[in-house]
Amino acid sequence: MNMIPVLLILVPLVTGLVSFFLKDAVTAKGWALLSSLITLMVAVAGIFFYPKHQLSFDAAWLPSIGARFTLMMDGMGKMLCLLTAVSFPIIFGATYKNNYKNPGSFYALMLLTQAGLIGVFVAADALLFYFCWELALVPVYFLCSLWGGEKRIAVTFKFFIYTFIGSLLRLVGILYVYFHTPDHSFALQSF
Repeated sequence: MNMIPVLLILVPLVTGLVSFFLKDAVTAKGWALLSSLITLMVAVAGIFFYPKHQLSFDAAWLPSIGARFTLMMDGMGKMLCLLTAVSFPIIFGATYKNNYKNPGSFYALMLLTQAGLIGVFVAADALLFYFCWELALVPVYFLCSLWGGEKRIAVTFKFFIYTFIGSLLRLVGILYVYFHTPDHSFALQSF
C-alpha cells in the first residue's frame, strides 16, 4: 500500500483542524504555509519518485454498504494534485499580509478546502468522491460568508442553492448507479 495519496489528504485535514485552535495571526499563517508546503513536497514526491506507477491505497471504510476508502493517483490525478498543492502555498503567500478577523478559522477552512479538493482528485470510490466534494464545498461556503466582499450574503446564498441542488442530483445519481450494479459497490472503474 502506498501512503502518498493518504498523506495528500491527511496533512491538510489534520493541520486544518489544528488551525481552528490557533488564535495568533502569525502562528496561523505560518502553520498554514508550512502545511501547504509539506503537502506540496508529498505531491512532488509522488510524481517524481513514482513517475510511471499508479499510486493507490485501499482500506475498508463502510463494508456494510460496499463503500471502501480507495484512493488512486494515475497520470491526470497526479497532475491535478500537483496543481492544487502548488496553488495553496501561492494563495497563502499572497494573503500573508492581510489581517483577517479570526485568522485561525480562515486558514483552517482553507486547509480543509485543500484536503477536500485533493480527495476529489484521488477518490476511486463514488461515496468517498461525494464526501470529499462536500468537504471542499462546506469550507468555501463559510469562507465566502465570513470573509467575502460587500455582496457576500447574496453570493453565498446563490452558491448554497446551486451547490445544494447539484449535490442532491449527484447523490441521487450515485445511489441510482449503486442500486443498479450487481455487487452493490461504490467502486469507480477506470477504463
